[in-house]
Amino acid sequence: YMMGGIHTNIDGATELTGVWAAGEAACNSVHGSNRLGANSTSECIVWGKITGALAAKHAMNSKQSSPFPHHLVTLEETRIYDGIFRGQGEYNPYEIRQELTDIMDDKAYVFKTEADLVEGLKKLRELKTRTWKHVDDKATEYNTNFTNVMELDSMFRVSEVVLVGAINRRESRGSHSRLDYPQRDDANFLHHTLAYYDPREPIMKKHPVTITRYQPVERKY
Repeated sequence: YMMGGIHTNIDGATELTGVWAAGEAACNSVHGSNRLGANSTSECIVWGKITGALAAKHAMNSKQSSPFPHHLVTLEETRIYDGIFRGQGEYNPYEIRQELTDIMDDKAYVFKTEADLVEGLKKLRELKTRTWKHVDDKATEYNTNFTNVMELDSMFRVSEVVLVGAINRRESRGSHSRLDYPQRDDANFLHHTLAYYDPREPIMKKHPVTITRYQPVERKY
């Protein structure tokens, strides 16, 4: 489960006109900073219907699409096929994936500290520089080796966002628990964190929180 996701409005529309997201792919902030276990299922069902219908309506009513960024697609194709599918490397990507998983489990799990997060980020960035971007299976259909390496590529990006976001958020809120900052800090951190891709490191921005009926309160069981 991923409590974050592609930033959308309540209908599932993203910042890019004509691009929609729903369910586990999206983050429309319906759950705030915490989500109960089974709520993801209802989110997938409800917004699958809502967003799907609105996306279809948009497609039917749009007379022309936005200019297609062919140059960006070409760059990404080159990065994936030349840099990964045809890549060369001495490190086993499956072993690298396990190392990345161990880093995140050890340094960015439920209870976090600044020291652990900073160390985890350092280890992740060192791990990312190793020559793991290669696919041994050259099949062009049903290539799970290729799929797994592409998943690892995405895991590095998401893990880095999680670590940087957790370092920057010096408070505890919802499922984000900092042992060195155990209290919620609405004065400094009552905002969403949006991460934008940059080849060097993620660009982090703040986004205001919309509060309608219920004010944030201390969570008690």
